Amino acid sequence: MKTPILAALLFAAAAVPAFAAADASFDQGVDVSALVAKAKDSAKKDKTAVSAKSMNGLRYDMDCATFNFGPNDKPASDRVWLRSQEWETECQPVGDPRHGGGQNCWERPGMSWSQGVQITLQNRPALLPWEHDTFRVCLQGPWIYTDTIEAAYDYQNVSPSRDGGDIVLAATRKTPESPDPVGVLADLNAQLKVTFTDKWASYYSGEQIALKVELKKVVKFWPDSTLLEKEITLPVAASYGVDLNKFVSEFSSKPEAGKQYYVKYSIKRIGAVSKPSYTRTLETGKASYAPAALEVAAE
Repeated sequence: MKTPILAALLFAAAAVPAFAAADASFDQGVDVSALVAKAKDSAKKDKTAVSAKSMNGLRYDMDCATFNFGPNDKPASDRVWLRSQEWETECQPVGDPRHGGGQNCWERPGMSWSQGVQITLQNRPALLPWEHDTFRVCLQGPWIYTDTIEAAYDYQNVSPSRDGGDIVLAATRKTPESPDPVGVLADLNAQLKVTFTDKWASYYSGEQIALKVELKKVVKFWPDSTLLEKEITLPVAASYGVDLNKFVSEFSSKPEAGKQYYVKYSIKRIGAVSKPSYTRTLETGKASYAPAALEVAAE
């Protein structure tokens, strides 16, 4: 489900005496795209409250919760309670209107809403070990909005309209997710040779991998310097050996014996299994450079 699943479901206020409310409708001044953007950009906590813009002269707080389903999680989430407060602006004229005048304005609380929400995944096939399905549900006034943050399948909202906070999402076609950010780990030795170990190689048989490496020199009391930036594409395998000495002609400076170096790296999967996007950058441990000639002499 690449486009947001938006559900506007009506329910009664729980924190104040019950009020009759009109059917939720997206043509009543609700900026749905803005709400979805706010849901995506809200804090990374499992539950967070954000402030929403005013609607029809009123302002409603927005409360959001994130639901994450891993490969071994049950298809139904725990129930999370969301709360939204309505705020109404009141103003009082001050001063002489013949000389400009003005007004004092303040907000007072109006109605409030409280709703328990739960997500159930229907017909969900198995996920790859590193994949997950993550959704965000937001309450704003009497409206509920559901959005996919990232998922291994497209999902359709098949919730019964009578069940307000009981959200049912049915899996449809498979969609690639981002690769595991720690699925490939690297180690740098004293001769500037990097060994990459691919944890999930068996799932990417026949595909390729791009390794983005940046060789760094440790500089005390100053930012570390960069000797080399390189992208290397290889067939997928259980491990990859990259000798950075092969690119010495591209080094910004000659490596110095005894000085410490390390590699910053990220990977990109090239094929159908995962999105072709680079993972976050990781770092190897630091190694003191010992040219191969010195190593032979020491033996």
